[in-house]
Amino acid sequence: MPELPDLEVVRDILSPRIVGQAVRGVEVNRPDLLRTGEGSVSLLVRKELHAIGRRGKYLLFSFGPEAHLLVHLMRWGWLWHGPHGYTPTTATQLRLMFDDGSDLRLIEARSPYLAAAWVVPDPKTAEPLRGLGVEPLSAEFTPEVLRHLIAGKRRPLKRFLTDQSLIAGIGNAYADEILFRARLSPVRYTHTLTEDELDRLWHAIGEALRWAIREIRARVGDVLFDREVRDFLFVHGKKGDPCRECGTPIAEILFEDARTNYCPRCQGPRVAPPLRRG
Repeated sequence: MPELPDLEVVRDILSPRIVGQAVRGVEVNRPDLLRTGEGSVSLLVRKELHAIGRRGKYLLFSFGPEAHLLVHLMRWGWLWHGPHGYTPTTATQLRLMFDDGSDLRLIEARSPYLAAAWVVPDPKTAEPLRGLGVEPLSAEFTPEVLRHLIAGKRRPLKRFLTDQSLIAGIGNAYADEILFRARLSPVRYTHTLTEDELDRLWHAIGEALRWAIREIRARVGDVLFDREVRDFLFVHGKKGDPCRECGTPIAEILFEDARTNYCPRCQGPRVAPPLRRG
């Protein structure tokens, strides 16, 4: 599933291509894609795209004060931009046709088809965005804010980082990378962190996400990518590979139905030793 770094790169690539263009037509090939009803996309026709933003794992296409398109790509969705003359495939779920002769298409070739879109008058009050937490790359995300979010909570760090109501945009892959950078176990409980460890975690969040944005952009250039670019990661998806810091094989556990990778040496033991009996 695309996470914050992936979507930031997509936004940066698309913005100079289509911001300033007007929509001359819209096609919806999977009606349940539009959670606000298929007819809601008519609000976008003849509107000029003013900006492309991101909130958490959502892309936000702003067509004026009362017309905004929210898109969540979920697991298999991706965006294609190119000439209108290219025949859409059966995997094309949504198609925006612009005045310059180009299309923006939402492609989802694999089931289950989970990608979703909303046309809303005000993104600040839109239901999908209402419960999202702080943006981890914003000025609002300070060490004090992280301490406030953690205070009183007793949950594993991996679950804390991927809770979108607390911090928006971090998913399975980058939670692993953040915790490796912070040298913290994914199953370590939040309430056990020291002040030094909290500082390390805060720095690791910003550093890992900014680093990932740079690495993805360096690999794709100005080309929209149709799959996750993750070859540069240190631990996620690297089960059995030697840790680049210490050489220990990267471990993998299934944690809350998600693959979790970590270095047993750099990040400490994943569980406490069993209690002695007798």
